[in-house]
Amino acid sequence: MKKVEIDTIFRSGLSVDELRELLSLVAGPGLELDIRAEEMLPDGELPDFDNVQPIGEILVKRGDISPQDLDRELKKRKPIGQELVEDGLVSRDKIEAALAEQNRQKEALAKKAKVEKISTIRVASDKLDKLFNLIGELVTVQERLSQVSGVIRKAQPGELEHLLQEFDLEAISEEVSLLTNSLRDNALSVRMLPIESTFTKFRRLIHDLSTTLHKEIDLTMSGTDTEIDKTVIDKLDEPLMHMIRNCADHGIETPEVRVAAGKPRRGTIHLSAEHSSGNVVIHVRDDGGGLPKEKILKRAIERELVAPNAQLSDREIFGLIFAPGFSTAAQVTNVSGRGVGMDVVKKTIEELRGSVEVSSCPGKWTQIDVVLPLTLAIIDGLLVSIDKRSFVLPLSVVEECFELRREETKNSSTGGNLANVRGSLVPYIRLRELFKIEGKAPEIEQIVISHVKGQRIGFVVDTVIGEHKTVIKSLGRIYTGIPEFSGASILGDGSIAIILDAERLMRTSLHAVSCA
Repeated sequence: MKKVEIDTIFRSGLSVDELRELLSLVAGPGLELDIRAEEMLPDGELPDFDNVQPIGEILVKRGDISPQDLDRELKKRKPIGQELVEDGLVSRDKIEAALAEQNRQKEALAKKAKVEKISTIRVASDKLDKLFNLIGELVTVQERLSQVSGVIRKAQPGELEHLLQEFDLEAISEEVSLLTNSLRDNALSVRMLPIESTFTKFRRLIHDLSTTLHKEIDLTMSGTDTEIDKTVIDKLDEPLMHMIRNCADHGIETPEVRVAAGKPRRGTIHLSAEHSSGNVVIHVRDDGGGLPKEKILKRAIERELVAPNAQLSDREIFGLIFAPGFSTAAQVTNVSGRGVGMDVVKKTIEELRGSVEVSSCPGKWTQIDVVLPLTLAIIDGLLVSIDKRSFVLPLSVVEECFELRREETKNSSTGGNLANVRGSLVPYIRLRELFKIEGKAPEIEQIVISHVKGQRIGFVVDTVIGEHKTVIKSLGRIYTGIPEFSGASILGDGSIAIILDAERLMRTSLHAVSCA
């Protein structure tokens, strides 16, 4: 009996068992059936070949050619645009126009992908419970207000005063204010995450740096349960990475040098975090050789960052490492030496409305202190006004406010303005003049004494309104060129208040004030 093999493809909605039973009935006994089910595309649909491997990748995977040979051959191929121009099929101008269109499409896709990226956060159930309870209480008060509003609308003219006393609108207002503040605080707590997740990421980095630099380095941490806004945490990875790399490369010595200096063979980089005055303070500390003041100052003079005869404090000298392109490294390595990193650290921290400072003890340690706000959503601010224009100064930099009288002011030899504050002279800036606001200043102005970067400076305004819980809103593109404005807030009457950056205000007006 001759054996015949037949390969046949069936398109059917039947299952494999149903199809086998059907063919067995038709063909009878003695027929061997090998039926395999494969998913077919519906009529009219085309297969998706995007995920099919190119032939070059298949050959590399099978070991037929090396990756280097594949790259070399691919580089020999001319871009399609160049081939079309050489063949005379299209002009070079049209190719350039097509490339511009392609770049616009890439940018649009990149922007869309950035927008569509979803950020998630884990929230403890007790935080959500508190939030929902407060929402329930707020709904109850809202219903109460609706009831009062309905009764007042239907009241007769003579009954209005009696109804206002009966319902006690002031008490309802206080209750709404209390609930709103509690709701705000709880909503912000939902955004808060422990900084532990960020710190633990750097264990692998320390391990890799130890191998690369031939050093023995341990990473220790404390205060990992310190909570900070998720938006801030997401932007901390890169600055902290640069700090740790610099500590490992420039700070920690080799085991031989450490032993000769009487130190433990293994160096330590310590990360810590704590809450302080409404801020989060992060410390990055190493037990290395400290910063070389003389070397930093010499390098800064060579780069004309400071004058040769300048008298700088230790704090000012250490601050020079944040200058763009600044480096004291004798040679460039894979870890550092390019002068890129610490300037990025400072820029990123300042964009988060924070500050960064460096301190060091020769031969013993170096510490970088980063001060960041707890949240980027709401700040405690001081509301001031100039000719019906409202401004907000962060309350964290404000020391005191008082009236500025003409007899308490004087001009310095450099042309700046100085105010007598209990026997000491403090430079001040007239915000009316700085922002070129028209109108006449009142006879008695108000001055807000602030502490910025270790210096006291005053901001003169028309009126100090008082403390204000400021909800921060980003500014439009029209204000991107004004660094003194860090954001805006909508006041209760619907008007806009500009949030001022005290540090940048001081920098802008540094030429007009004397800090002696």
